[in-house]
Amino acid sequence: MCWVLYSSRRTLPLGGDQSRPSPRKNWTREPQDAFELGLPSVDLATDDPLGLNVPNEVMGEILESIGYFPITVASYGVLQLLFGWPMYLIRSATGQRSYPRFTNHFQPSSVIFAPHQSGDIILSDVSVLLWIGGLVYASMEFGFGTMMRVYGFPYLWVNSWLVLITFLQHTDPMLPHYRAPAFNFQRGALSTLDRQFLGGAGPVFAWLGGFLTHGISEIHVLHHVCSKIPRYHAWEAADALHARLANSGIVLKGAPAGWTEVYKTIRSCKFIEDEGDLVFYNNTYGKAACKAVYNEPISDSGIDVVDS
Repeated sequence: MCWVLYSSRRTLPLGGDQSRPSPRKNWTREPQDAFELGLPSVDLATDDPLGLNVPNEVMGEILESIGYFPITVASYGVLQLLFGWPMYLIRSATGQRSYPRFTNHFQPSSVIFAPHQSGDIILSDVSVLLWIGGLVYASMEFGFGTMMRVYGFPYLWVNSWLVLITFLQHTDPMLPHYRAPAFNFQRGALSTLDRQFLGGAGPVFAWLGGFLTHGISEIHVLHHVCSKIPRYHAWEAADALHARLANSGIVLKGAPAGWTEVYKTIRSCKFIEDEGDLVFYNNTYGKAACKAVYNEPISDSGIDVVDS
């Protein structure tokens, strides 16, 4: 059991995946803006609101304020992979910060559920309590150490990979974030990446990773565009979708999914700017890797990559 609360997750408002790139609609990873991190506000008269040209003194100030050095980045990554999912369920960690304090997926009256869904949430809660009771009984019967070896540590291992895949599907310096005036379903659906799971270890591991996980990392863009599409022939459909998007200059394939990419992504995706309806993540130095492009021949996707 991976503690995926069936009823709680099923009853969440539709469009959760498509809402992820909207900073105030993102269910599981709402990006922090500069103000929330206590960073200096952008002076529109002298500063670059896109975060492309950042003076050295400002970069130093941002790095000092964020405090993300290699050891802290690695530690944060490990904690997120191991405990991010349970903390999200228990206290909506990394979720909507506009929610009341102690918002969680176990309370039927939680703001994330509608009143008529209370019965489903209670059913999930009862199931979880029964499972916890089973674990307590196993610990008493066979010992806590045995229970952890048989279930606890394997659970953390499997859970870490699920969190890794989900995190890398929706987090990348190349992915745009739309505020309300610019957000729509199409932009939300296409603000994700397909990645080869374990592809960084070579083609054999890439094939094995995709096969064992049924392509959840490799065909996620397709899931965003059509969440009800059956799994059979999904690979062919994903290839056709990418070919069609490529004709419009849209490439939604990222680097292989793995621990190294998690480390790079955490360093590259620290915060978004306070201003702008279309923004990209800034890195630990306050610099963005992309900027928005409108009505220019550079890219039909509306995104231009910059050298940062």
